[in-house]
Amino acid sequence: MTQLPKLHPDRLYSRGFLFSPASSYPKPAAYVVDDLGSVLHTWSNTIHQPRPDDNPPGYLRGWNHVEVDAVGNLFAIVPLRSLLKLTVESKVEWSCDIAAHHDIALGDQGMIFVLTEAPRRVAAHGRSHVILDNLVTRVDPGGAVKSEVSLYDILCTDLGLQQLINDAIQRRSESFRRRGWPTPDDEVPFEVVQETQAILRNASYHGELRRALQRLRDLPGSPCDVMHTNTLELVDAHPKGIWDRGDILLCMRELNTIAVVDPARANIRWWWGAQDLSGPHQPSVLPDGRVLVFDNGLAAGRTRLVVVDPNTRQVVWSWSAHPPESFFCPLAGGCERLANGNLLVTNSTAGGAFELTMDGHIVWELTLPAAVYGAERGRVSIYRMSHVEVDVVAQFPVPKYSAGYL
Repeated sequence: MTQLPKLHPDRLYSRGFLFSPASSYPKPAAYVVDDLGSVLHTWSNTIHQPRPDDNPPGYLRGWNHVEVDAVGNLFAIVPLRSLLKLTVESKVEWSCDIAAHHDIALGDQGMIFVLTEAPRRVAAHGRSHVILDNLVTRVDPGGAVKSEVSLYDILCTDLGLQQLINDAIQRRSESFRRRGWPTPDDEVPFEVVQETQAILRNASYHGELRRALQRLRDLPGSPCDVMHTNTLELVDAHPKGIWDRGDILLCMRELNTIAVVDPARANIRWWWGAQDLSGPHQPSVLPDGRVLVFDNGLAAGRTRLVVVDPNTRQVVWSWSAHPPESFFCPLAGGCERLANGNLLVTNSTAGGAFELTMDGHIVWELTLPAAVYGAERGRVSIYRMSHVEVDVVAQFPVPKYSAGYL
């Protein structure tokens, strides 16, 4: 679409869809729109954003991911810097200074679960390596950190997952050593080289954690980013007892794997995907206990949606576009089930989303205007779009005009 339609009063309390466009940096914003693209509500706040003059990399700009609670408060991730809670009026209720990234889950009694990361030294195949350990951090309703658990530690309790991680560490380390860093073409300042080498030697750093994480992420081939966890979802008890309420469903892009873990006991309940997925995102548990996954399809050059039965570990449903290569989202993206049984699908690199029936019919599509997603196709324009319940939309202030994105 090239122009946003006017907001009609009859549609005011319709379904809402939440997202934060990458192009809103340096003044990040999150929007709830209806399926015609009309803006129902907007949040915006510049706190903790890196300065444009510093030319920060794209993954540190704006809000990485956003979630809204039952009363319209927004939770926003400032990448590798903080987790924010904003009121409906966009005022900062609190800021939690943690290296947050990729996903948030809102739990019972106001608890918030968020993915974070930290450098860590580990052993793999007889050598010592520094990796980016992914963590699940639990934040209380007032914005204070209550606990954190290492996903590396949990995943390594399963011998199969431990082997996957160790092989990934070795493969990336060998590739990094072959390439060498820096090369003459990299033009990396000497002080940055020294700082990065110090982190690689012992995983310690001085100054901001965010800067240390950026140094490791900027290394060619991302040798330290061996898991790249991108999804965190609290699950209910599985109908066949495979997992319990309060366990966490995760997605590790670089391991092509999804898993359900018990954070309290630090063990694995179930995992799947290493031979079936390629760069996946946003798994979610369906009401019948099966798992829906957005399979980016990096190896095949086409994206598909799949449903796996965790009991049999078999794919029981899948969807691809016609022809398959006409829908390829190499970065980010996701899918989730709507209340009507259809699927909301985010096409991040095309700056859009669509609603899909389980028999493959597209109900509606929304593509952001170029002014919103940016002129460059292929970048992550929307990390993920998510559904907002009608009763939450009804609590937003009534717009006094047809609001646009800008």
